[in-house]
Amino acid sequence: MNENKIKLWHVPSPGRELAEKLEEMGLDANDLAARMGYTPKAVNDILQGNCRITPDVAIMLEMITDIPAIYWLRRQMSYDEFLSREKIKASLTDQSLWKKSFPSEMNVRKWVQYKKDDERSLMPLLKFFAVASPQAWDGYYKDARLKVAFRISLADVKDPYATSAWIRRGEILSDRDPMEKQEQIPVRKRLKAALPEIIAFAAANKTLPKSAKKITYWTPEAEVVDDCMTGLQELCRKIGIRVLFVQNFKSAPIHGMYRWYKDVPLIQLHDRFKKRETMWFTFFHELAHVLYHGKKGICLQNIEITHNYPEKEDEANAFAQKCMVDAGFNV
Repeated sequence: MNENKIKLWHVPSPGRELAEKLEEMGLDANDLAARMGYTPKAVNDILQGNCRITPDVAIMLEMITDIPAIYWLRRQMSYDEFLSREKIKASLTDQSLWKKSFPSEMNVRKWVQYKKDDERSLMPLLKFFAVASPQAWDGYYKDARLKVAFRISLADVKDPYATSAWIRRGEILSDRDPMEKQEQIPVRKRLKAALPEIIAFAAANKTLPKSAKKITYWTPEAEVVDDCMTGLQELCRKIGIRVLFVQNFKSAPIHGMYRWYKDVPLIQLHDRFKKRETMWFTFFHELAHVLYHGKKGICLQNIEITHNYPEKEDEANAFAQKCMVDAGFNV
């Protein structure tokens, strides 16, 4: 018996259960064939798991065995799922290099978790990215199919694997805490009205308190931010803007990102800024994109990507510098 047969033993086909039921009833394959109006060969194919139990067959079995047709159909569906999963797993076993391309920190941070007896599996990584295969990941992230207002490509990024992981982590965190869909013009109006309050908040949080230095950093136990970060998130949420702090990777040292995700403007920032000054400049830079650049595209600081317009970055830098001056920073 080969390895596949051994695995199938743990998920029996509905045909095997049918054979056990026939033995209990004192019937054999020939008896069942006669009662169904099938040939003995056709019944043997069902018993051996070589032929699926269709709705018609399930209803016949209900009449003969007094076991509801839905039971046989569910057993067939479970068996089909098992076979499909085994087939997919087998097709992924020779793509371990793809898995190794992603930062190992993803597992340490518990973004992706592998079972001890299944460390070679790609399934957790595929689920993280919500793609069906490494080829689908390539198509979505590297072949200009990453969906924002238009499609962009990470193919030219130094480390598209780490970059995509950072972007996707923001999406996952966003999905855990849904916000109402926003319209671009109302958000801009609220942002303009709230800008003095945001600048005043920045002025009141210029430096990182000594007591906050440790919790500003990501730890294996939890992702936590200091009161300044939490306050900024709450302040922007009232406007209709989501702010997230997500630890990046050495190979993808992104400071900030702006995009619209599921009709909500999203500002995603690195969570390990050594100086508040750098954090605030990055934040105001991304805020400028919300105010001036609408829903089109995605802007990543420190990362060069396709469709990145220098004039937009210059405008965002100028806006950020003005906000920093207004907040009392020395720039």
